[in-house]
Amino acid sequence: MIAVTIVAAVAIAYTALALFLQRKLANPKHMREIQRKMKENSKVLNEMVKGGASKDAIMAKQKEVMPLLSESMKGQMKPMFVVLPLFLAFYYALLPYVITSIGASSSTVNFIFSGLSMENFFFVLVFILGLASSIAIMAYDRKKGKQEELALREEKA
Repeated sequence: MIAVTIVAAVAIAYTALALFLQRKLANPKHMREIQRKMKENSKVLNEMVKGGASKDAIMAKQKEVMPLLSESMKGQMKPMFVVLPLFLAFYYALLPYVITSIGASSSTVNFIFSGLSMENFFFVLVFILGLASSIAIMAYDRKKGKQEELALREEKA
């Protein structure tokens, strides 16, 4: 039971660190601003296509959207280049050291998941915690984005 608790603590620590780094590297407010600009430009672009605008005008508008799309993709990928190596370091370097130091190298988890090795328990726990925290952060960002949109509308009015 102590081994499960220690591995769970390492999984929670990794998930918290990864979440912190993702938020610092991606700058959610800037990403929402880019998405808002892309949405506005896409709406204008769709109206241009429906209105029968010239191909040159449509191409010019698309050239405005492409840098925004590129910046958005870079912003979303940047955290992955930090978080993935961090996971590999936790999984292949830190975790085996922790497991052998507590004498649980041949132990399996029979608490929630039956018959999982400690490494697999770590992986499953990180996956579940990551999924839950991602859903919570998406909901928070969506709420924050709506508040920012409302504030922008009030400023314009």
